Amino acid sequence: MTELNLPPDAEMPDANDLIVDPAFIEHAARIFGDSELADGLQPVQIARLATIAEIRSYRPGDLVCNEHERSDELYIIESGTLEIWLNPASIGLVGAALRRIAELHAGQTCGELALLDGGVRSAQVRAGNQGARVIVFQRDRLLALCEADTAIGFRIMRNLASALALRLRLQDMKLYSGAT
Repeated sequence: MTELNLPPDAEMPDANDLIVDPAFIEHAARIFGDSELADGLQPVQIARLATIAEIRSYRPGDLVCNEHERSDELYIIESGTLEIWLNPASIGLVGAALRRIAELHAGQTCGELALLDGGVRSAQVRAGNQGARVIVFQRDRLLALCEADTAIGFRIMRNLASALALRLRLQDMKLYSGAT
């Protein structure tokens, strides 16, 4: 992770050294906090997950990823918000304005579908009004960790399924209530 305070000429510690370092374990647990992805993981498992993560910061309105682009990244919001936008022109409504369909907050994940099926992005994602700081996972690295450590893999996949199920239920409620 990019949060280690190393001298400029220092070598990056080996992942195996980090996952047994009490300071790194504490740091990783603090960064991942109550995130959907890490729910139920033990501190050492969270530290192992943290060794494959990258942290990025976005200014308000910055594009994180675009609808219909191919991507292999999963995001956890550490701070700030991410806004999810759909382009009605993509379903034939030419001239209609972009439509914000959701705002995600600290701890929530984004990009689950691209991670799970390797497909294109289903929506545009932008940093919210205060910007956003996100933890990024590359699909191949995260899936490799899930396969190498099936206890972590099971929990991560269960957490992603739960997050997607909740979002689907909320969208169903909006549809049934007639809300937009």
